Amino acid sequence: MTLALLLASTFGYCVVSGLVPFVNAEAYLLGAAALAPTRYALPIVIAGTLGQMVAKVAMYGAGRGTVMLPGRRIRAWVEQARVRYGSYQRLGPGVIFLSAASGFPPFYIVSIGCGVLRTPLARFIVLGTIGRFLRFGTVVLVPYLIRQ
Repeated sequence: MTLALLLASTFGYCVVSGLVPFVNAEAYLLGAAALAPTRYALPIVIAGTLGQMVAKVAMYGAGRGTVMLPGRRIRAWVEQARVRYGSYQRLGPGVIFLSAASGFPPFYIVSIGCGVLRTPLARFIVLGTIGRFLRFGTVVLVPYLIRQ
């Protein structure tokens, strides 16, 4: 597999995993890292991070009401959250970073919540990207440590 194909598939898979909660980016990244040469580690992490953040910005947009999600149930849930929590303060930077880096609270929900609460988009992107990069970097590092 060429590097370009690996990075394109990693990016695409991570976009899907960012939109569909039961599609696991970490499992994909672990497998990709186990099969790829060591020199591909950083590009895999970057492609995965960017793919996830594209999806999470879309989820943020859904929370803001600027992106229409498929599925009536999900749209209704987002609208209920907007009505219920729209007047609350923004999510703090620590919550955004912790969620992106650890998955707790789930970054899927935090992404929508940041949109609902009108957290500045730039703050969301920067903190989310750093957190996802650290998370995915840790996941990708595991196979390389096991090899040695």
